[in-house]
Amino acid sequence: MGKTLNLSDCLLTMGRELQEAGRHREASRVLHRLVTFRELPKPLLEEAHARLADLHLAHRQYRKARRHLTVVLLYHPSNARYYHLMAGALHRDPKADPERALRYYQQAIHLDANEPEVFCDYGRLLLQLGRTEEGIAVLRQAVELAPDNPVAVARLVEGLCLDDQAEEARSVLVAARFRNPRDRRFRKLWNDFQFQQLAEEQSPPRADEPVFLPFIRRAALPLGPRNSEERILRFDGPSQPSPHLSEVTQPVEKRNVK
Repeated sequence: MGKTLNLSDCLLTMGRELQEAGRHREASRVLHRLVTFRELPKPLLEEAHARLADLHLAHRQYRKARRHLTVVLLYHPSNARYYHLMAGALHRDPKADPERALRYYQQAIHLDANEPEVFCDYGRLLLQLGRTEEGIAVLRQAVELAPDNPVAVARLVEGLCLDDQAEEARSVLVAARFRNPRDRRFRKLWNDFQFQQLAEEQSPPRADEPVFLPFIRRAALPLGPRNSEERILRFDGPSQPSPHLSEVTQPVEKRNVK
């Protein structure tokens, strides 16, 4: 038993170092060998399975990750991080049931209500499921916990824009920029928001929407010489086209001068 423990400790240490060095394939091989041992202490097995779950999640192997997370939840059923990881493995897997992910997010929040990352992921899943009001409420909590976290602010702005609350989204971004005037991440969020709003204002109307054409009044002004073949066209101020509509071009009229 003593030799087994010494070997298992060495393997776990090796797995840690390989994972931290980014050598995921080798770390996974070492840790898989470790979890096949029998009669090992639960803390050691828990860490090995948790590290294997992290490795599989990093490579988008969600089903394999859930197998190891099921084991660590049996060892430590009150760990909020494990519930968060399980929720993420279900949330990101297109073949999994998103309702199960919701339950794991809720349990993670129940165990630790001070982790903004969980609120961000939970709120975004609610938005994806069409539960916009609930998602916005959860994302507000994320921003309250971490008002200077750009990810939390971005998720809340995303939800507000989906709910046609652009003015409130603007207020959230202005407040975030005021608190972090030198942070480039918030400046980028503001620029992206401004660009998207401008693009929506200038986008052409949908086929099912009525199209309003501007009424253009022309007035020929005799400002040129008498023998000029062209006339100067003037667009009256009230009849100029709106910014989001394309300007109608009129052919230049010609007058035959005798």
